[in-house]
This record gives sequence, C-alpha cells and structure tokens, in this order.
Amino acid sequence: MGASSAVGLLARRFLLSKTSDGFISLIAWVSVVGVTLGVLALTVVTSVINGFEGELVQNITGMNGDIILYSRTDAISDPAQVELKIRKTAPEVTAITDSFVSELMISGPRSVAGAVLEGIDPVTIGAVTVIPRRLIAGKLPEDESEVTLTSVLADKLGATVGSDVRLVIPSVGLGGESASPKAVKVKVAGIVKMGMYEYDSKFAFVTLIAAQKMMEQPGKVTSFKLKLAPGAESRQISDHLANNFSYPFRAKDWGQLNKNLFYAIKLEKVVIAIILTVIVVVAAFNVVSTLMMMIHDKTREIAILKAMGFRKSQSFGLFCMIGLVMGAVGTLLGVILGLGVCRFIQKTQLISLPSDIYYISFLPVIVRWGEVGLIAFAALLISFFATIYPGWKVARRSPLDGLRYE
Repeated sequence: MGASSAVGLLARRFLLSKTSDGFISLIAWVSVVGVTLGVLALTVVTSVINGFEGELVQNITGMNGDIILYSRTDAISDPAQVELKIRKTAPEVTAITDSFVSELMISGPRSVAGAVLEGIDPVTIGAVTVIPRRLIAGKLPEDESEVTLTSVLADKLGATVGSDVRLVIPSVGLGGESASPKAVKVKVAGIVKMGMYEYDSKFAFVTLIAAQKMMEQPGKVTSFKLKLAPGAESRQISDHLANNFSYPFRAKDWGQLNKNLFYAIKLEKVVIAIILTVIVVVAAFNVVSTLMMMIHDKTREIAILKAMGFRKSQSFGLFCMIGLVMGAVGTLLGVILGLGVCRFIQKTQLISLPSDIYYISFLPVIVRWGEVGLIAFAALLISFFATIYPGWKVARRSPLDGLRYE
C-alpha cells in the first residue's frame, strides 16, 4: 500500500471511528454545518445580486437598446445622414431606430401627471427594443391620434385602453422660442409594462411623426437607439462613436445610463461576500478545534504509528486530509442546497419586492457557475489553511510524548 493510500485509509478511520468523547463528533458536525451555511449563503446571495443586475440590464437595453446616441442641444435635422455615419463608424450595429423625446404633462380621467413623451418609429422600434413585446393591453400607436402609456403612469391617470387623455405641451416653436401651451387630445391605444418602475411611471409613446408635429420639429429627431451584434462590447463601441461624433452628440451604452446604480450593486456584492465569508472562517476555527481535540484523543494511536515509521510529512498530511474532507463535505452540501434554493426562488418568484424602491417587482436569480466554483474553491482553501496548525502540531510531536504515560 502506498503512502498516500495509507494516509487516506487512516483519515477515513479517524473520521468514522468512535471517539472516547462524543463531543468531538459534535464539533466536527458543527464545523461541517458551518461551512455548509457559509457556502449556501454566498451562493444564494451572489446569485440574487446577479439576477437583480441582469434584470436591470435586460430592462434598460429593452427600453433603450444597447447604445443610445443623442443630441445635447437642438434636435437633429438630418437623421438619415447620421444613421449612415453610425453604420460606417460602427459595423457592429445591426439595427437603428429614431426617436423624439420631450417632457410634458398628461391630463387623464382621474388626475394629471408629468411624463416623458417619446415619438417612436413603429417600423423599426421592435428591432432595437422590446417595447412591442411588453404590451399588456391594446397596441402601439399607429397614427397621430393615439398614445400608448406605461402601466404605472396609466394607473396614475386612471386611463385604460380607449380612454381619452390630453397631452399638455408647455412651450413649442421653431428654434425653441417661447409659445403658449397647447393641449392635444389623443386616445389610449395600449398599455406597456417594461418591468422597471423608472420607466413604467413616466413614459408615453406616440408615433415619431406625431411627436414631431406636436413639438413643431418636422423631420427632426433627438436620439438614435442602437442594437449591437451578439458579443459586441457596448462600452467600447459607445466610446468609439463618441470620438467620431462631435458636439452636440453624445453616446452612452446601457452601463453608462445607470452608472452609479451598477457601481453600487457591484460594491454591495463585494461587501456582502466579505461579510458572509466570515461564516466560513468561523467554521474553519471549528475545524481547528476539532482537529486539536482529535489529536488529543488519538495521542496513543499517533505515537504508535510514529514508532512504526510514520513520517512527519505523513502525520501532517493525515490531519490536513481530515480537515479538507470536513471542508469538502460542507462545501458540497452548501453548493447543492444553495443551487436548490436558487432554483426554488427562480421557479416560484416567491419573494416580491416593492417596485418603486427596488426597480423590479420580484427577486430574480442568475447562477453564474464561475462564481459558484470560486465560492467552493475559497471554502476549500479556508478549510485547508485551518488544518495547517494542527497538522504542524502533530508532525513535530515525538512518539515518546504519546507513550510516556501508557
């Protein structure tokens, strides 16, 4: 039998044999449970944060595309030329849709609310965004007499499909000169729910031509929403567009549109991961306690083994292996239970959230296997470090110390 096989056999017997003090077995199980809880908590929490971030990205890109190129001052009078330049500058762009965005007031059957009016191109909007696929009632506007409202805004106004609402435009005029407010009566053609409170509470959609007429900006647009090919780096392409389009143009990808929010999410993820790792570290101290008590309990057996030629390195490896087995069992159970909890949350959407605070209405989950592997590796590494001192302690002990009082 090889040296490694002998160490493995001894480790199994030390773990499974009955000890003189059942308290050691209890501490061993506490250590395993501690590692399990730490890995379980890390797996679930990181997956929930990933899901939250992924849901935000999906909603932002679903509303604005991967990149938005817009004017910081006046509306753009030659959109066709700008589109041509976009395609030449960034071949990764697969679809473009024009839009005209302005702020106004909307008067509904029940109340008045501020809103962002967006003129959309019904032909190209579906190729860049998911707005047409998020209709929960009715349809998108097809002519100048129709408007489609987002769900929360419609509730505020007390409007449903078929209701009449008035778009109150504060000031219009060519060149931006002041003019008297005017109200345009339109019919609600549909209701859209994007799944993000920031959008669902304030957006109203009309046709691009209707928005241009209302704002007295014929043929002009304020922004271009871009869809990129799969795998394209949106930040790199947006920077490239920004460098090639001079003032007043500006390009932002989905990450830059909510830069502070995504930074806060990443920071929160790191902080929570560090806090939850403490659970595994505490469990590692239990592993140290278990091994030290096991060394004391098995003093006679260890001394006999050393007297028979058991080397110091084998003694060290024996207790390292025992600690690693405890850590591995806890890690495996933690990963299995963590994935089970994540799947349960994902399937049932059991935990609901106030959408006006958390942007989304349920707790999403995205499991990233690379992170799960990193969590498992970190747990095993901590468990290994916990075995170094007990292994070193038993390796340097003389066989006479264990047999002196026998």
